[in-house]
Amino acid sequence: MPPNDFRAALVKQRKNSIEKHEREYEEKINIERPRRYTNVLGLKKWVRGEGTTKNILIVGLAELIGTAMLVFLGCMGCIAGLGVVPIHLQITVTFGLTVMIVIQCIGHLSQAHINPAVTVGAVILGKKTISEALVYFVSQMVGAVLGYGMLKVVTPKDNLTAGKIDQADMFCVTGLHADLSAIQGLIVEGIATAILMMVVCSVWDPRNEKNTDSIPIRFGFTVIVLATATGPYTGCSLNPARSFAPALWNNQWRHQWIYWFGPIGGALISSFMYKSIFGVPENVEEEEPVPEAIALNCVDPHKTENTWTSPDGQDREGVSEAQPGYTHNTWVYPTQDGQSSQFDR
Repeated sequence: MPPNDFRAALVKQRKNSIEKHEREYEEKINIERPRRYTNVLGLKKWVRGEGTTKNILIVGLAELIGTAMLVFLGCMGCIAGLGVVPIHLQITVTFGLTVMIVIQCIGHLSQAHINPAVTVGAVILGKKTISEALVYFVSQMVGAVLGYGMLKVVTPKDNLTAGKIDQADMFCVTGLHADLSAIQGLIVEGIATAILMMVVCSVWDPRNEKNTDSIPIRFGFTVIVLATATGPYTGCSLNPARSFAPALWNNQWRHQWIYWFGPIGGALISSFMYKSIFGVPENVEEEEPVPEAIALNCVDPHKTENTWTSPDGQDREGVSEAQPGYTHNTWVYPTQDGQSSQFDR
């Protein structure tokens, strides 16, 4: 067999071997996993099964918990009534790192939208259907309300403020700078959310999969930059759910429409432009791994292939040992150093 064909066949055999061992390992884990936890209340079949209802519940619960964490921790970082007065940069870093934590916690479950504007962008990109987006939207709004409510539960009433005690009813409520007009605030929120959505589009783009840096860190620092820059203008909401919860609990609705139309409009325009200009490929062809890379990760310590050499010195396949004049060869490929050796039997 020619060396190139032999190496290609060896690569294919090793890939099949790796896949086989992975399947056997997964089956073993599923069999040996303790059953007492999944058997409670008869949920064993539901937990291990697959289905639309289960996926919807998991996604909805993940978004609810993630958005609750965002509002709870983010607004908690704004409290000045407990003896520590946070500066602007501290507040923006708190929100950014909170986003990082949330994505790390639920990103693998629901992609961690935690923002109705991002969900709208996902629909434009074709990542989510309208029915799925409704599940995201309801979960995000409920989670935000619960997160702010939990903050009110654990914080004394007179201490839940970012300044003076008479401003307690405005705590964590996003608002425009006194010198800004409503249109200016709308534009700032739209541009900031458009930039955030641009980052989301690039992260979801299959052409960007080879960049192995941390996705949670990408979004964390993106939020820090945007909040630091635009916070003095509008409070840098970027998120209708984040603005809705404090407004609901404190009954403060001034300029609330800006924090809906601005972020959703910015995300819609940004995602549409990204899709129209750059395109959103469904998948990207991956390069075939080199044999040396597979050898280093192969489970089998050696790989062997038998060949027959004819009297004229040519390698032949499908030849039995009974034919006269042919020599039986055994090729052994150790996986430690990737070197091959030939032995005559």
